[in-house]
Amino acid sequence: MNYRKQMDKIGIHLGKITKLYYECAKSQGLTYNTTMVLGALRHYQVCTQKQIVEEWGLPKQSVNTIIKKLFDDQYVEFSQGRNNKEKLVSFTKKGKIFADNTLQPILAMEEQVLQHIGEEECQQLEKTISKFAYFFEKEFLAYQQNQSI
Repeated sequence: MNYRKQMDKIGIHLGKITKLYYECAKSQGLTYNTTMVLGALRHYQVCTQKQIVEEWGLPKQSVNTIIKKLFDDQYVEFSQGRNNKEKLVSFTKKGKIFADNTLQPILAMEEQVLQHIGEEECQQLEKTISKFAYFFEKEFLAYQQNQSI
């Protein structure tokens, strides 16, 4: 197998998917990062900004700015976490309605896509992507360690 060609093809597909998410966000009058933050909050219900940054791969400053705006618009609220530094973020009632309405078209499209793919292939896709992320992180950490020697 020519892994370089395979990775190039995967990269093209990932780029196309990301571009489509950008376009979906734009059609809702939002940025890609805002849409991803709304999706993360919808997924977790209650979480920290750090969780969103680390698990959704979004820039820390962008997440912070978006959360501040959502707070100013009364879409999110903060509660105390495990210690004085940790703040948990969650939707207000108004925010949940906003997120549900905003994300609905994207969620409906995603559901349709997954139905076209089928349950078995969806499970295999998730398993494969998870494995790719795991090994890529492992390789990246090894690369970083070699760079610091």
